[in-house]
Amino acid sequence: MEENIIIFGKNSIIAKNFIKQSKSLQSNIITISRSSNNKNDLVCNIGEFISTKDIESIVSQIKHKLVFKKTIFILFAWCGVPRMIANKDYIWSTNMHIVQNFLNITTYINPSRIIFLSSAGALYPENVKSYKFSEKDIPLPYTDYGRQKLISENLLSYYAKKNNQDLTILRISSGYGFDSRFSDQGVINKWLYSAINEKTLHLYNSMTSQINFISFDQISKAIFISLKAELNGIFNIGTEFSISLKEVIEEITNITKKNIVIEEKNNSERYFNLDTKKFTSTTGTKFELNLRENIRIIYKSIIKEN
Repeated sequence: MEENIIIFGKNSIIAKNFIKQSKSLQSNIITISRSSNNKNDLVCNIGEFISTKDIESIVSQIKHKLVFKKTIFILFAWCGVPRMIANKDYIWSTNMHIVQNFLNITTYINPSRIIFLSSAGALYPENVKSYKFSEKDIPLPYTDYGRQKLISENLLSYYAKKNNQDLTILRISSGYGFDSRFSDQGVINKWLYSAINEKTLHLYNSMTSQINFISFDQISKAIFISLKAELNGIFNIGTEFSISLKEVIEEITNITKKNIVIEEKNNSERYFNLDTKKFTSTTGTKFELNLRENIRIIYKSIIKEN
């Protein structure tokens, strides 16, 4: 694909995986992050107030790196994780700055398409066992993380409608995969590290809770497919079915050969079931849950890293 892909938030786990997977493309990848040791990166902290003068400066730097006529903006940058309680005001401020600065830069460059990575798990209710939530269902975020994602979706959608801008919003289910920088990022990663290091596994939901998981590689593939198919609108991105936490723990136990000690912090039931038919019917792609294979790969990567 001959296009400029501008990545906001290069250091996020999903962005890092996407950049790695995109090396085989003909695209011109331009990365923006708040700090970097790579001289080719553009350094700009979009999570804080940026004056018009500084916005114009980063816009000038981006334009200088453009090679192709077609330009895509992908917003990976985000502050905080689901259920984070500390630093609430700082996180709210940072994420609202991220979206506003992103839109200010967009106004100057007018990309062909915007892609925003949202969160399915933070937007849909998680107390309905037998129902898969689709894009047509009204989001009911129950955490600040989810509310911030929904506000961002609405701001981007309003901008896109007002300016006749192509916009793709991907509502991602619970992602997992190996990243040596973040041993506690995501349930599966955290539990694998706990099992390997023989630490107590803390369970914050019942063993029968069901979660929809998707690997980082599958998320990257979904982004590539979205670009190629030029998808417009909101799409749920997840695997074809959810899996219980009990099954996840059993797989981790079998692969690590460890006797896992479990401490139940909370026995509440959580049901995260996602309807992904819209993405499948539009693109012809269905993501299968290859949990056993992927946990084994992550496990080997962790062992090799240590």
